[in-house]
Amino acid sequence: MHRNALRVRPFAPFLLTAIAILAASPSLLAQKPDVKVRLVPPASVVAGAKTTVVVEMTLGPKWHVNSHTPAEDFLIPTDLTLKASAGKLSPIRYPKHVEKKFAFSDKPLRVYEGTVRFETDLDLAAGANGTVSLSGNLGYQACNEEQCFMPEKVPLEAKLAVR
Repeated sequence: MHRNALRVRPFAPFLLTAIAILAASPSLLAQKPDVKVRLVPPASVVAGAKTTVVVEMTLGPKWHVNSHTPAEDFLIPTDLTLKASAGKLSPIRYPKHVEKKFAFSDKPLRVYEGTVRFETDLDLAAGANGTVSLSGNLGYQACNEEQCFMPEKVPLEAKLAVR
């Protein structure tokens, strides 16, 4: 028992010191990024018609994500993929980015802030019926003024009734 106690004791002060450092460093214990993503399809679609499908991303105050065309190679771009079980989706229409200067970059970066909407059109054949399943992912890297967090990929799913 005495040997085990000797092995544990040197570790205890290190563990207590590490806990104290983490507790005193708010940036190391930063909050999870305030980002909400939702797929906003219409309640139903008409066969033979085009309808707009929206993916909405809402970023809380002081949060941003890199645009789909970032200004620097080290940034992870925001990327949306969607597929439909029936019909044809148009290319994604990405929102306009804003350019903003950050302390960690020499030049302004292209970012999304606030609420941004990604849109695509679903074109259904005239004979379509039943339901259409939409699925995909929105990938992004959330950042605040101090740091960027690990990239996230949010799964998206919805069903549309065809009438």
